[in-house]
Amino acid sequence: MTDEIDLVTRERPDVAPYSLAAKAAVRRRLTDPAGRRARPRPRPYMLLAGGTALLAVAGAAAVTTVLTGPETPAGPQTRPVTVSAGVVRLPEVSNMSAEEVLGKAARAVTDLSPRDDQFVKVSSQTMYEATVVGEDKKESRYLYRTKRTIWLSADGRKDGALKVENLEPRAYPGWPIPPEAYREKGTEWMRLPACNSVRDTAYTSLRKLPADPEKMRAYLYDRPRGDTPPDTGAWTAVGDLLRETYVPAPQRAALFKAAATIPGVTVNESAEDAAGRTGIGVGRVSGGVRAEIIFDPSSYELLGERGIVVDAKEAKAPTGSLVASTAQLEVTVDDTAPKVDDPHAGCL
Repeated sequence: MTDEIDLVTRERPDVAPYSLAAKAAVRRRLTDPAGRRARPRPRPYMLLAGGTALLAVAGAAAVTTVLTGPETPAGPQTRPVTVSAGVVRLPEVSNMSAEEVLGKAARAVTDLSPRDDQFVKVSSQTMYEATVVGEDKKESRYLYRTKRTIWLSADGRKDGALKVENLEPRAYPGWPIPPEAYREKGTEWMRLPACNSVRDTAYTSLRKLPADPEKMRAYLYDRPRGDTPPDTGAWTAVGDLLRETYVPAPQRAALFKAAATIPGVTVNESAEDAAGRTGIGVGRVSGGVRAEIIFDPSSYELLGERGIVVDAKEAKAPTGSLVASTAQLEVTVDDTAPKVDDPHAGCL
């Protein structure tokens, strides 16, 4: 679930006002694993090139795009502008404890054990908040949706690939869909260059993380979090380690056990992911949004994440609004990654 790299398309509209240098700069920023961790609603979260999407501190991934090119062609502007409440059932805190659910998830972990020369392939579906600032300096919001498949070199030494299929946008609660939302169309391929450095999302890098729950907890709290409160930052870090990555079994088990110790984490027994699957949501509230990580109720495998508004005043959106939603559809191992002819890919 990487910043989102697919947001590059917001910098590459159907018209062509942007230079190749500008496009390359945007791509480098969005595919930098270091950009993985800065994204809640008050502090938006964007997908990284090595990893997705997404729920940040507030549980919603937001990205701001400043449009400096010509106006959107007449075509997209003729689309009907609608406002959808997007309200879902509010989470009901269960008597089940986070320790119980995450403990089961820890005991259920398995490992694909990719070889160093192979690729981890992750397919997902995402929906996040996007903020668009037009030439008139006015701000608009909407929910952008994608289907993504990413190939990550297990040892981080080979070029990876990312396939992004843009889906129909949805209205952010209380806002009309802006014409700019329809600029993202079709399917785009991106090359993820190795750049002579091993990304922190590589399987071999993740294998170096603590396998002890207490040490993993310390790692979560030590991650960069800006001005975000420590507990919120730690919970965000848990999601960051699960999106568009494949954490080895020992580290994943430690991660789930450590996550259960973060204050404010509770259980909701009926949470739906972006693919419509119902599971058990484990989450906490920040910025008026409950950020949940969803597990299969039988296998306790990861299904996805979602962000639901529980405090309208703080989140500045109607209570019950679904402002972020993802689904991890499949995680497999491939011997090779697709070769992508991508002139915009490059190293810093």
